[in-house]
Amino acid sequence: MEITVLYDNFLFLPELLPSHGFSCLIKGEEKVLFDTGESGPLLFKNLELLRIDPLSISRVVISHEHYDHIGGLGYFLAQNSNVVVYGLPSFSEATKEEIKERGGHFVEVERGMEIASSVFTTGEVDGPVKEQALVIKGEQGFLLLGGCCHPGVVRMVQAASSLVGDKIRFVMGGLHLYHSSDEEIVKTLEALRELGVEKMAPSHCSGFFALDTAQKLWKENFVSSGVGKSITW
Repeated sequence: MEITVLYDNFLFLPELLPSHGFSCLIKGEEKVLFDTGESGPLLFKNLELLRIDPLSISRVVISHEHYDHIGGLGYFLAQNSNVVVYGLPSFSEATKEEIKERGGHFVEVERGMEIASSVFTTGEVDGPVKEQALVIKGEQGFLLLGGCCHPGVVRMVQAASSLVGDKIRFVMGGLHLYHSSDEEIVKTLEALRELGVEKMAPSHCSGFFALDTAQKLWKENFVSSGVGKSITW
């Protein structure tokens, strides 16, 4: 499985464009787009620079309804409506109708399920903002790909682990810790280690202190991420 960051606050490849938001492409037997960032044109520019054909994408998963994760969806559907879009029951009726009107096939996800070979959604995890994350099975075990982890990254990892019946070895994406206190951040990251998380690639809304602390805790198993980062799992 190959996971490529298409949209992020942080930049990995200098020829690409960073911006506030998040999007990744998962390449296995099918191509699955996870979130769409805020700007459709910027997302498509990065797709073009990475030589990824948007028409090759067959499934789109939206973690939650915040603008920096769903903002590019309308633009994407205008270019490629031949996709299944996995959203949540908590999405507004306006969003659900817009997806259908633009030609996308909307699937409302309540519980965890496999959406493509070795690619699972946690289903809707309750929290201050309801959210879903992806769980990806690779040769090295299970990876959690989160958009913002508003319900709490520990809770998301626990939900993912319960779904697949195994520990989550790698956590990647937004951790939503930039507003948390230093003490809360350390406690959260230590809890992830206790759950068996062996590798970390935080980005987007994680915050600089969380990135620095994760790097100290995971050392050589900390993975720098950003737009253009590609991970084989």
